[in-house]
Formats: sequence, C-alpha cells, structure tokens
Amino acid sequence: MPWYQLINNELDICSPESYKILDTVPETVDGPYLSAIFADEIPNDPDRKPDLEGTPGLLFYIIRALARQKGQPVSVFPPVPLEVRMSIQPACGKIEEK
Repeated sequence: MPWYQLINNELDICSPESYKILDTVPETVDGPYLSAIFADEIPNDPDRKPDLEGTPGLLFYIIRALARQKGQPVSVFPPVPLEVRMSIQPACGKIEEK
C-alpha cells in the first residue's frame, strides 16, 4: 500500500492532481490538518487512487485523526495496518521530488 500525500489541503482524493503517491512514510508532525493517508489502491486504476471504501476502517481513522489532530498508527487488524498523518500547517503547492 502506498502513502497518499495531499497537496493544497484539497482532500480531493478522486483527483490525481490533489495528491502525490509516496513509497515511504511522509515526514509530518501532529497538527490540525490532514496531511497523508496510507491506503490500498483501487484495483486496476491507472491513476492509483486510494480505495477508501475498500480499505477497512480508513474513514474512521481519518475522522478520528481530524478530531484529535494526531495521526492514528494504531490499527493492526487484518488485512492491513492503517495510518493517518497530520500536520501543523496545510499542505501547499506541489510536492517536490526528492
């Protein structure tokens, strides 16, 4: 499963222009803004969009992270672990390649 780093705090995970796919954990700290999610991809999707409905519990973790302003790396239930990363400031601009 990849990480989806949000761009411009748009939260539009249906648009490939609003996130960057990362293979490593993004460097963030806790805060009030949703920064990245760790999720399954939609099967056979050329844009590799995150499968929020098919990733068990992910929406619950996003909502809980937003409420607590902290990431929630606590689920180890099968089939996959879930994680949400928060940030002290909203994402802005395009994410640069390293």
